[in-house]
Amino acid sequence: MGSLQDQLLQAGLTTSHKAKVAKSEKRKQQKKPKKGATSNPSDLQKHIQQTKLEQQKKAEELNQARQGELKQRGEVARVKQILEHHNQDTIRGERTFNFTYENKVKELDVNEKTQKALSGGRLAICVLEGQFFVLEDEPARKVAEVDEKYIVFHVEPEDKGKDVDDPYADFEVPDDLVW
Repeated sequence: MGSLQDQLLQAGLTTSHKAKVAKSEKRKQQKKPKKGATSNPSDLQKHIQQTKLEQQKKAEELNQARQGELKQRGEVARVKQILEHHNQDTIRGERTFNFTYENKVKELDVNEKTQKALSGGRLAICVLEGQFFVLEDEPARKVAEVDEKYIVFHVEPEDKGKDVDDPYADFEVPDDLVW
């Protein structure tokens, strides 16, 4: 048995000319590009380049995010090292020093010397991971260079120049005044 086309020719239902025409139409249909495929190679190149650019942009964004995370980890490690190395251990005492942290009043038991130093700006209170550290002025400034959020309490020393318009300039405030 032959093909369907041969059977139709033998039965006389079609002619050889119609068979040739049908064969050529079938070949033309197979050569037609599929729907959505581009026959222009420049369009394909443009699409490939655009895809590469998008992938490159995405990779750069991921790299920047990783670099930012590494930088933040480095900053936290540096601050932690400064805080642990310069923490004042001899500050404990019978007096209570009050300061605000996250809109709440916190207390720190200190001695008289430490209280005066904190009030005068020679010491600062810093926080890292919920733990409070008392540092001298210079290390506290180094921590502030990294990020101000670690500094909880630090008084900037004021100039002791007298104000001309101050009506109480002649009266001295006692140092031992505790509220």
